[in-house]
Amino acid sequence: MKRFSLLFVLCALFVCFACQTGQACTSFSFDQNGRPIFGKNYDWHLERGLVIINKRGVSKTALEDRTKDFGPFARWTSKYGSLTFNQYGRELPSGGINEAGLVVEQMSLRATRYPAPDSRPTLGVLQWIQYQLDVHSAVDQVIASDAQVRIHPDEGGGIHFLVADKEGACAVIEFLNGTMVCHTQKTLPAKALTNSTYTQSMAYLKWHKGFGGDKSIPYNSQSMDRFVRVADMLKNHDPKSESSPIDYAFDILENVANPSASWGTKWSIVYDIKNLRVYFRTFTNDRIRHVDLQSFDFACQAPVKVLDINVDESGNVTRLFQKYTQQMNLDLIRHSFQETYFLRDIPDDVLEELSRYPESARCD
Repeated sequence: MKRFSLLFVLCALFVCFACQTGQACTSFSFDQNGRPIFGKNYDWHLERGLVIINKRGVSKTALEDRTKDFGPFARWTSKYGSLTFNQYGRELPSGGINEAGLVVEQMSLRATRYPAPDSRPTLGVLQWIQYQLDVHSAVDQVIASDAQVRIHPDEGGGIHFLVADKEGACAVIEFLNGTMVCHTQKTLPAKALTNSTYTQSMAYLKWHKGFGGDKSIPYNSQSMDRFVRVADMLKNHDPKSESSPIDYAFDILENVANPSASWGTKWSIVYDIKNLRVYFRTFTNDRIRHVDLQSFDFACQAPVKVLDINVDESGNVTRLFQKYTQQMNLDLIRHSFQETYFLRDIPDDVLEELSRYPESARCD
């Protein structure tokens, strides 16, 4: 059990530090004619992943680590089905959207400090993403959930989030000095997020042309420079335009993408929130594919469906989803841990245990 605990901590810490070491993660949201659009670049050295259809009506318990005094572990039942992007195992997504139109995506943030243990039930940072997609439909509910659950504390580094919903609400959620800090509505003038705190990013933005300063728009991969470029493109977007907002979102993602084959942009994702459609392309297959959430049966008793994110197709790939098996999960976990240098020594029996974790959930 001690080794399994080590595995979970390392897995969570990996995702927390990924953007700090090699990633240049970027996300944003904008509205076009009442149609909220959300974009995300995922940069890392690994490309392989699964797109997973998660079910409603499933009772879950957070992945536990009893070697540390984290407090009570969270338990919940999923109210909504969702589509998530997973690289280190099912139930541990990097981001996704649920059938109510809530999107949650993460960016790494070195300044993150999660809350210290208290009476609130706890769960890991990636499970926090799955939890929000499971039980909430709106941004204000995600913010309010800080009173109900908290993320496991760790010794430095972590994640901040850009969250949006079907009604056009958007928020940056950060954990600084053990407290949730939110930016939304009037305190979110630029709906973008990279790998610096939102306050730091906005202060830097004000030095540039079009935002009160005299500096030219920068064109490099540094976190706050990417933030400026995204903010500039969002500012220049016409919300009443009749042109494709999906194309414009991919234009923004391409503008801030890292083309490196080793530590570059591996996934570019665009969520058409109102229409519950997800578009994506990958480094291996740069043809745009899309998935329609409304085509899936999210009932708990229906089989979980998955799709190889690098599927060699274009256009609508909804029909290509296959029935999930534990072996698919294990194969993905083995590959991701083996190809992550500081996780490759984790014993295979531990990886198998992690791959079986989703089987602990039951239809309510």
